Amino acid sequence: MEVIALLLATVFIFLSGLHLYWVLFGIKDPTQVLPTNEDGKLLMGPGKIGTLLVGLFLAFFASVYLNKVLEFFSFDGLTYISFGIGFLFLARTIGDFKYVGFFKSVKSTNFAFMDTRYYSPLSLMVTVLIFVLEIWG
Repeated sequence: MEVIALLLATVFIFLSGLHLYWVLFGIKDPTQVLPTNEDGKLLMGPGKIGTLLVGLFLAFFASVYLNKVLEFFSFDGLTYISFGIGFLFLARTIGDFKYVGFFKSVKSTNFAFMDTRYYSPLSLMVTVLIFVLEIWG
């Protein structure tokens, strides 16, 4: 189970680093990483602070799973936090039924293509790994 925890930590460290990179250097093509409507208009503009907060949350998620291997702090509620992260990513995988997730109805945008091919499968993989780790670990 340590391998799963390390894999999750690695994914979260990578995603956190990507968000911090975007804070410092910007996003080259926002239509590939942020949902857009059919006209190509961005549906959200998180800005630098929002992107930084997401990066920090992802770094916190990484610390939760690194702690399962390194045990650098002891906290009884860590399993509940981990399940919460799992449910958060399950919600991301399912999506909003319009622009995000496997069940989206708008499928003709750059983001929809990237979401179907990369983001939603990654989110599903993270969800499954978290639940496997917490239920059978």
